[in-house]
Amino acid sequence: MYKYFFCYLLLTARVFAAGPNIVMVMTDDQGYGDLSLHGNPWIKTPNMDRIANEGAQFDRFFVQPSCAPTRAALLSGRYPTRTGVTGVTRGYEFMRGEEVTIAELLRDAGYATGCFGKWHNGGNWPYHPNAQGFDEFVGFCGGHWNDYFDPILERNGTSFQAHGFIADIITDYAIEFIEREHEADERPFFCYVPYNTPHTPASVPVDTWRQWADRTDVEDPFDRAMYALVENVDDNMGRLLAKLEELEILDDTVFIFLTDNGPNGSRFNGGMLGQKATVHEGGVRVPLFVRWPERIRAGTVVKPNVAHIDLLPTLCRIAGVENLESKTLPLDGMDVTPLLYGQDDFEMPDRNLFVWRKPESWSIRTSRYRATETMLHDLMEDPGQKNNLAKAQPEIHAELIETYRGWEAQATDEAPVLLPLPIGYEEWPTVILKAHEMDIFPGIDEGINYSGKKGFAHQWIERWSDPEAYAARPIKVLAGGRYRVRLRYACPEDGVGSVFRLSAGSASLDIHIQDSWVSAPHGAAEQVIKTQGAYLSREWRDLDAGELVLPKGTHSLELRAVKKPGMEMPDIKALIFERL
Repeated sequence: MYKYFFCYLLLTARVFAAGPNIVMVMTDDQGYGDLSLHGNPWIKTPNMDRIANEGAQFDRFFVQPSCAPTRAALLSGRYPTRTGVTGVTRGYEFMRGEEVTIAELLRDAGYATGCFGKWHNGGNWPYHPNAQGFDEFVGFCGGHWNDYFDPILERNGTSFQAHGFIADIITDYAIEFIEREHEADERPFFCYVPYNTPHTPASVPVDTWRQWADRTDVEDPFDRAMYALVENVDDNMGRLLAKLEELEILDDTVFIFLTDNGPNGSRFNGGMLGQKATVHEGGVRVPLFVRWPERIRAGTVVKPNVAHIDLLPTLCRIAGVENLESKTLPLDGMDVTPLLYGQDDFEMPDRNLFVWRKPESWSIRTSRYRATETMLHDLMEDPGQKNNLAKAQPEIHAELIETYRGWEAQATDEAPVLLPLPIGYEEWPTVILKAHEMDIFPGIDEGINYSGKKGFAHQWIERWSDPEAYAARPIKVLAGGRYRVRLRYACPEDGVGSVFRLSAGSASLDIHIQDSWVSAPHGAAEQVIKTQGAYLSREWRDLDAGELVLPKGTHSLELRAVKKPGMEMPDIKALIFERL
């Protein structure tokens, strides 16, 4: 494998593939019920519905209950706990660099590979999309974006100022990639478009919101905002389909649509129990539609249970990737092309599907039942999970718990493990350690805090009043030596003179704050605010803090207070390391 080299160095060594083009669209926090095809009486999703009606729709397709774990499973064909992904923030969303992704497999088979949108599996090498098989990446790597209008995005690691609405911008770059690769006419392309909507903030384009703002048939204004965002994504999917038609390659392209978890609210969801972040049916059963007229008959309905882990082996079969098992880590998914192709002689093997959100929050799904530690439901007789059978059928419940425990013992760690932040890759000389990716000690609200309760993307460290408190993060230094350090901070006048000490192993650097920098937090431009203050942004100042000689190896990087002249230490947004 040539995992740790930039793709453009290897173009001349490629053997061009003969497989079909593949476009895979995934939306963020759109539930099973957020489509007109699934019985929603308010929303209009003609382009999403078209993929299902002109191809195959999966009746029971399952993912994880939150963003990053689903993405890791989709990309790797493995349960996310095996890949290092156990959460959605604070670094627990990082997918191990040694995971072999669908993008790497297709790129090695001769495909051009592009990702446009929300990555959410790590923003530095080797976790970054460019390190995980994508020739081209435009979007952002965190769990969400605060500003949907004129956002600052990145292209292959370099930030740029974009103009317009974020989903429209993502679509523009996906179309540019499709046009460029079609015109080159050298190889098929894999275009992965993980939109970040309808995830909050509830920031909707003005024209779209105008159609929803005063509707009385949908009582909750937040639901109206989410439906408006879904319709915007559907419009953008229509733009992708129109471009493929214009280029006369639509029917030669495998077009896939799915979502990453249940809805981000208690709106219409097909009568299922649960929503995003729950391990019940409504949190993990989502749409999957696949259109490819060359092999898939229009109106195909796939009844057996299928999951995110199955997409990698399935797409590899479609693309003609040979000897797959010799090229990946052990897969959990299976090739389900016989279901897509309607092969009558194919019998789906009996298997269990597992959901892990945290040690105390999990479920197991068979073709009939879903079980948790305290619940058992017959999904054939009781699709809404209203009748708990745990006491009525204790033998079945106990057997499923035992089966889950056996899987848990070999697929998860006793406690979530935080992957270290790698520093020193030649391919990635500048590493940004965001403040929310550091743990704070002794803990939240104990003399140090994040700007929000859990330390989500875009938050910072603030209210650092205890001089004994500190922030820390495990790092792995690949190349020992000199690194230029910058501190991204904000500081009132009474904080001038504060001194931090940054240390790792035997190395340390004192950082003196000599200038104030005050910036007021401001919220996202939301039409409907679900959680006040959830999406705040600020302006920051970068301080050239000096050089730190980092020893090779794995260390705890710690930021501590040495001098605190004011009531609090300055607020911290990021630490930036540049290899010298």
